[in-house]
Amino acid sequence: MTPSHNLSRRSFVRASAAAGLAAGLPLLCPRRALAESVSINSAGENDPNAATGNVTPETTTLRGLAAKKGLLLGTAFSNGAFRKDPTYGEVIAREFNCLVAENIMKLNAIQHVRGEFDFTAADAMMAFAAKHAMQVRAVPLVWHDALPPWAKDQTFPRQEALDILRDHIFAMMGHFRGRVCAWDVLNEGLSDKGPGLREEGPWFHSIGTDYVEKIYHMAHEADPEARLFYNDFDMDGMSKKADRCYVWIKDLLARGVPIHGIGLQYHVRVDQHPSPTEVAQNIRRFNDLGLAVHITELDVWLPTQVTAEHLQQQAEIFRHVFETALAASNCPAVLLWGFTDRYSWVPGNTGGTFDHALIYDRDYRPKPAYAAIAAALG
Repeated sequence: MTPSHNLSRRSFVRASAAAGLAAGLPLLCPRRALAESVSINSAGENDPNAATGNVTPETTTLRGLAAKKGLLLGTAFSNGAFRKDPTYGEVIAREFNCLVAENIMKLNAIQHVRGEFDFTAADAMMAFAAKHAMQVRAVPLVWHDALPPWAKDQTFPRQEALDILRDHIFAMMGHFRGRVCAWDVLNEGLSDKGPGLREEGPWFHSIGTDYVEKIYHMAHEADPEARLFYNDFDMDGMSKKADRCYVWIKDLLARGVPIHGIGLQYHVRVDQHPSPTEVAQNIRRFNDLGLAVHITELDVWLPTQVTAEHLQQQAEIFRHVFETALAASNCPAVLLWGFTDRYSWVPGNTGGTFDHALIYDRDYRPKPAYAAIAAALG
């Protein structure tokens, strides 16, 4: 994620409070299969979350255009926004065919009390997704942050830490088995400061460097049909971190670790972002390893004092991302980290320096970025 040059990832996540082996696998969510399986007119006539008005979703919504391309087009799902704002659900059902939980599938939400699993909020999201024929990406099974009090800043005996992760992985993957198209098994495991793994959090300190291999084998054992991803930021283009990730993942695959895809978060600023050429090059090298690539948390930050020129520049970045994904051999999903500035995490994270990062404004009016995505999908 380009903004990480100026902001720590820990401040990033605090403010937001906010997939068998790769070789020889078919495309994850193949585009033809997706176009045939996703029902664009899934919202019922009397459904309060259904699209309204005299529109034809097949030709006038991003969801319809994406399905014709066989692309998963998703957004982060805010449980709080969904519960209090009917328009929020209406737009999601109309414009997207995939969801990812913003916070409600993280460890601190699911297992706030150790050993007690609360799936209530996540199940409500899953029910909404099923009602509207949407797929779901699940994130993350293991992360150094978003921890409940019983795990935060703790170090456990090695076997106890392995048992904690195994119990959590098996509970999660068992509960949602067959309802998730991809799992981010590990989120942000690489160090931001140089070679090696990130050392923050209990899992590295309690288990050691082999915790990564352990959790992927656990996830594969829990659900052999699941597609397992690694997700990280600041590696959307040909960055040093992306280079390190490529070498690391290639080595894990050579040692038989079941990883099926890479998630590129793609949080960028309008004045700091990778070129389409280097994004394509980065995706291609992971594809060449037999891995799918998903764009997982796309947003484009603008200055708070936004201008028409900023909005057009933002639109071009969104357009390039979608064009690059469609041109790649295996990049079948693009997910935005939210869709309306009304519920964006960006202003809080940046102390009000940046804002306007999404494709709808605070009043649910589509911005130029919406039209640019439509053009790329058309």
